[in-house]
Amino acid sequence: MKSSTAAWAGVAALFPYVAMKTYWAFGGSAGKPDGDVAAQLEANGAPQILVWMERHGLDFTVVGALVGVLLLAALAMPWGSRLPLAVPGWAGAVMLTPYGLATMAAAPLGFTVGDAEGWSAWVGIVGGLAFAGLGAALGVCSRFHRRRNGRRHGAAPTPGVA
Repeated sequence: MKSSTAAWAGVAALFPYVAMKTYWAFGGSAGKPDGDVAAQLEANGAPQILVWMERHGLDFTVVGALVGVLLLAALAMPWGSRLPLAVPGWAGAVMLTPYGLATMAAAPLGFTVGDAEGWSAWVGIVGGLAFAGLGAALGVCSRFHRRRNGRRHGAAPTPGVA
């Protein structure tokens, strides 16, 4: 497998999530709890920046997914070889993969998404798939990036790794 294949797989895992968030951005409400999500975030003690973003139509998880996609691109593309991306790549993999898998397992059992009540189980499955797929792709791409650029970061690169 090439790093570009893994990167595209990570992006593909986000498609259902992007479709769901786009639907919500245009006023759809299927799967969401009744009421104001920003107010729920605030009531549950979320940082004010997240509440502000939600009130202004900017979902913080979408911003995080976009950052993950940019990191995937940097890990997989030649221009990213000049950047020390091992730590953010592996951190994303280690945090997102288990989070996504746990969310996919917990949602059908009735556990809510985050601290808010009223989310449909399929929302957790869609989000879990997106973040587990993104995390797994970050892990694979980080490995390829490290092997390809090892000399720059203290080890010899492995021949033939693309």
